[in-house]
Amino acid sequence: MLLFAYGSNLALDGGFVGPAVLPDHRLELNRRSIRWGGGVVDVVPALGERVWGALYEVDEPLMAALDRKEGAGLAYRRVRVEVERGGERLAAQTYEVIDKERDAPPATPDYAALVLAGARERGLPAEWLAVLDSVLRGWDRCAAGRAGRFRNG
Repeated sequence: MLLFAYGSNLALDGGFVGPAVLPDHRLELNRRSIRWGGGVVDVVPALGERVWGALYEVDEPLMAALDRKEGAGLAYRRVRVEVERGGERLAAQTYEVIDKERDAPPATPDYAALVLAGARERGLPAEWLAVLDSVLRGWDRCAAGRAGRFRNG
């Protein structure tokens, strides 16, 4: 199965297919993570916006391990999405926050560094790295939408 990763899962080992886009969503900092000690990112529906991430081919044992890591059913839930890669639309799974918080704190430096390093390693566009950095620092909870740089079309 395919997994669309956009946060701390960007730098998974093995199975990397390539960069991909999740249309009609935006990135938000809307969960306080006990594990990370700060805010973590989520994808939320947003017509006309998009989120860059990495697409992976994963097997059931890896998905089960990721479900445990992400607190599936408690913190995050796995959802089916359609992503775009090379002009093709593909069905994939991704994680979304279950209980979204309005006042999540900025990401910790360690979490931000991990996410940004994963995005760079996976070849995401420089413009997206700037948006990602802004969201992680809490400067703009939905920078991709307000900046207008990542609208579909």
